[in-house]
Amino acid sequence: MDKIGIAVVGCGMMAQNLHLPNIKRHPSLELLWCCDVNTQVLCEVGEKFQPRKLTTDAAEVAADPRCEAVLISTTHTVRLPLIELFALSGKHLYIEKPIADTFDEMKKILRVCRETGVKTQVGHNRRAAPAVRHALKALQKHRLKPVAPRWRFDREGPDRPRLEGEKSTMVLLRVNDDYWSWKRWAFAHGALINEMTHFADLACCFIPARPIRVSTVGSRLANHVVTIEYDDGSLATIFATAFGSFGYPKELIEIYHNGSAIIVDHLMEVRVAGVVGEPFRTTFSVADDRHPHIEEQGIEGYYKRVLASQREALESGDNSILPEQPDKGHFALLDDWLNCIRNGGEPMCNVEVAAVPTAIILRALESEELGGQPVAISPSDYS
Repeated sequence: MDKIGIAVVGCGMMAQNLHLPNIKRHPSLELLWCCDVNTQVLCEVGEKFQPRKLTTDAAEVAADPRCEAVLISTTHTVRLPLIELFALSGKHLYIEKPIADTFDEMKKILRVCRETGVKTQVGHNRRAAPAVRHALKALQKHRLKPVAPRWRFDREGPDRPRLEGEKSTMVLLRVNDDYWSWKRWAFAHGALINEMTHFADLACCFIPARPIRVSTVGSRLANHVVTIEYDDGSLATIFATAFGSFGYPKELIEIYHNGSAIIVDHLMEVRVAGVVGEPFRTTFSVADDRHPHIEEQGIEGYYKRVLASQREALESGDNSILPEQPDKGHFALLDDWLNCIRNGGEPMCNVEVAAVPTAIILRALESEELGGQPVAISPSDYS
């Protein structure tokens, strides 16, 4: 089968560390173009990733009939004209998150993607991570057929009262970030719009109900607590700080539903209690392991790799050395998109799906401006 010709537009750190390596190792892709306004960046990616062509002009990419697909990895502040250009040129799109930072832009993106019919994937990659897929499978199993384990303490037995919310879901997402790692442009927009759409998307993965209200306490820049309410009584809370340390795992997700607890620890392991037939602990490997002599996987193995990376940074004097990271789903999301281009179907995070967490966070920004007052979310916000 012929390879799909692809272009990468916006060739900064995200593209160089993740998207371009994934494209180069994917057997169905041919890297035709790298496009960036920075000529020095273009020279660097040209040498390292060997695309067929380099350009600072996106119109050249749009005019190339051999290029079927475009991955847009620019900052979200300049994506709308690129999305319109490539969609109207018939190119399938992979767009980094968030898709937009205003409702007006999001509506325009939804419209052009619907009208052109291009296959569009939005980079909420964590929903494709192996640990998240494992946790979702366990939760869906319990949600469809809840069975209480025989060891569960049942004080009142058949006489216990039924409580409102028994079948709703509670999700806590804790994010430990370190703003020293941010690029300068990120300081102007803040983590609430730049990063929290990831976690609003995860909340919606675990809670299959309609979001109806959101409130934000704190600052859009760095420290905030976002609470999302759903129409079935479920709640999700995102607790995020940018003043933490990468010496400790970044992400912890806790899901509680109808007598079960499912914990996703930095995408390195999933712990499950109260779901009959599921193992308590399932571990996952880091991506591109630089320390194969460390036998442990899961969160304990991650701790040891963090310490090993810190020693390397101190010994070499290079503080850009970071720990290996878990599989966050980037390759799987790319592969899902390509499969839809080849075989039809909708990508797992198409623009319709991505519009929901984007709308949640845009309303969360309004709540922050109102000092934490709850703000309603309407289906018209994301349709």
